[in-house]
Amino acid sequence: MAHLNDTEVFLAFSTYATIVILKMMLMAFVTVYFRITRKSFLNLEDAHMGKTAEEKKRMLQVNEDVERSRRCHQNDLENIIPFVVIGLLYALTGPDLSTAVLHFRLFVGSRFAFMAAYLIPLPHPSRAVAWMVGMATNFSMAYRMAEIVHMIDSEVFLAFSTYATIVILKMMLMGPITSYHRLTKKVFANMEDTNLAGSAEDRKKMIRVDQGVERVRRCHQNDLENITPFVVIGLLYALTGPDLSTALLHFRVFVGSRFAHTVAYLLPLPQPSRALAWMVGMGTTFSMAYRVLTTALFL
Repeated sequence: MAHLNDTEVFLAFSTYATIVILKMMLMAFVTVYFRITRKSFLNLEDAHMGKTAEEKKRMLQVNEDVERSRRCHQNDLENIIPFVVIGLLYALTGPDLSTAVLHFRLFVGSRFAFMAAYLIPLPHPSRAVAWMVGMATNFSMAYRMAEIVHMIDSEVFLAFSTYATIVILKMMLMGPITSYHRLTKKVFANMEDTNLAGSAEDRKKMIRVDQGVERVRRCHQNDLENITPFVVIGLLYALTGPDLSTALLHFRVFVGSRFAHTVAYLLPLPQPSRALAWMVGMGTTFSMAYRVLTTALFL
């Protein structure tokens, strides 16, 4: 494998990935700003500025500005993490520099546009267009991954790249599934998303919580909590030089467990089907972590 830090494509990826990760991290400070200025907190100990118990209780109420910032941050997590992983693997395929830079700039620009459309807020479909541009950029880079076999001389790393791409694309598709449920059930989180409704009263009715939508969102959140560790540990595991058949078993079992978890969550199937799928995936990641720590432990 070529030394990536000697290539302009990798330097470009490193630059734009760093920018977009810093942007994602700064969303936490935006949320903190809104919490302090709107005096809206989640935990009682955070409401110490309140002088009386009643005032502290009021500070624990939900504030729309805070929630909007949190949702924007969550969307960053759902889209930027896949970009970083897929973008890194995409850089390995040796794309043309101008094509690669176009992909990176489009994605980073789409995330800043998405944030502006969410926080200002701008009328629809501005936010949806920004989100779709970012998604399309990630899918375009993932499509290029079909050519990675010509660029990687390690079968284990090639296998990891394949299964990591599959499971990340599966995680990304949870976003459109959530959108589908919101549109078909007419359930939204933001007032600007309800512009299809005729009257103000109808628009207010669309701002509500629906169990079907929340189920998909929880499934998506569970993907983030489990696929992200798999990608990081799986990459380190691949670099320890494991046996190909053992590595393939780990990758296949994990990917299969995530698809099984999603099916069990969305249908839904009775417990313990979902719990078993989750435990199999967790066990696989812990198994790879054990290999990393026993092979490359340096304290």
